[in-house]
Order: sequence, then structure tokens, then C-alpha cells
Amino acid sequence: MPRAFDDAFERAIEGLRIGVDRMAATVPPPRPKRSSSGYMVYRYLEERTQQALVLKTVRTLSALISCRLLINAGLVLDAGASLRILDELGSDIMFLAGPLVFGTEPEPRHSQYLVDFFQEEFDHADPLKSSQRRSRVPRRDIRAYVARAFNAGQPVSHVVNVTETIDSAFSGYIHGAAVHTLDVFDGLTFRIPLNTGDDPLEAIRDQFSQYVHRALMAVATAAKAVGDDALFGELYDLQRELFTEEGDLR
Repeated sequence: MPRAFDDAFERAIEGLRIGVDRMAATVPPPRPKRSSSGYMVYRYLEERTQQALVLKTVRTLSALISCRLLINAGLVLDAGASLRILDELGSDIMFLAGPLVFGTEPEPRHSQYLVDFFQEEFDHADPLKSSQRRSRVPRRDIRAYVARAFNAGQPVSHVVNVTETIDSAFSGYIHGAAVHTLDVFDGLTFRIPLNTGDDPLEAIRDQFSQYVHRALMAVATAAKAVGDDALFGELYDLQRELFTEEGDLR
């Protein structure tokens, strides 16, 4: 990647690291708890929305660093999967933050989301005997809420359709769809990794700055939701300094 982007990326990552620490300090910390298998694990016992936002921010930071490493290594299929993960994390943060940012009552889907998010994987010492079942909030419902709550004057249905199209396109990297996997076929053989200059890799590389831009804005929104207006301002100013409104490097 160009040196200018490397510098911008490092500044963005440092801002997000600071954001994780400051947000984590605003909520009750994880505490030891004995799991169903008998091991001691750390958990947010209160299971608050603000704690979920901290964890989503941690996951966003990890996904950004991972995606950059994968792009630099030429692993386009896995980099594409990381972009899809970042799309989902961004919409999750906006969904969770909405009621806190705007001072509105959470909708039933918010409670359902938190129950599913904090649920343990197993409720029995023998995983094969676990009776846990998940009740996930459909992605379309999350997209619709975000489109309504953060409305920028566009029809909600249009915003939902756009984000759904983006999510669907990148989901192929997660599920190993044929059309995505064939990106590493060069006419003679499958090449893993790709080399700098190969079209599929460069297409992912070109979009990455937009994901860093959106991650900064999502985490800034999470900061506002947990009550750290100063952090919101710092992250918002940073993303405006580094990127254009469209997410291109300044």
C-alpha cells in the first residue's frame, strides 16, 4: 500500500486502540465466571448495551488489522471475508447505539439481540448435550432500523436495498461462493496468494480505505452511545482529517 495510506492506517488504528481502552473504562469490567464446562472465564455479567458496544469495537479493531495483513499477503479471498465482517460489525454498532444516541426507547429487537449476543455457546458440561438455541435478529431488520434511525433524507427502502446488495456481494467470500473463489484462477491455475497488481487483489485494496473510514465513524458513534462525547469528537475529527466523505484518502 502507498506510504501515505500506511501512515493514515496507523493513525486510525492508534485512535481505535485508544477508543477501546476509554470505552472499556466507562462500563463495569469483565469478571470471572465459571463456565458450564467448569473453567473460569471472563464475562460481562451485567450484559448491558454499552458493554456490547465495547466488544463490537474490539472486534472491529481486530478485523481491520487482520484485513490489512491479508491484503498485504495477497490473500484476496480472506481479505474479502474480513470486509464482509466489517460491514456486519458496522451495522451492529449503529443498531445498538441508536437508542442511546437519540434517547429513544429500545425496540424489542434490541433486547432480542442482546440476549443472543451474550448467550453462552453451551449450557452443559458435555457440549453434545447442550440445549442452547439461538434467536438471532435478522440482518434485514438491523439494516432497516439503522436506515430509519440514522436517516440522511433518503428513502429507507433504498438504503436497505443498497446495504443488502453490498452485504450479499461480500457474503460470497465468507461462504466460498464459486464466483468469488474463481478470482484466484488466472486462466491456467489457481494462485494463492495473488501478487501486487493482480486485478482482484487491487479491487479489494482500493476499497479498504472506505472500510477504515467507516470503522472510525462507527466507533465514534459507539463512543457517543457510551457517553464519551470527547472521544466521539476526537474520532470524528480524525476520520475527517484522514479521509474524504466518500472514504478516499486525503
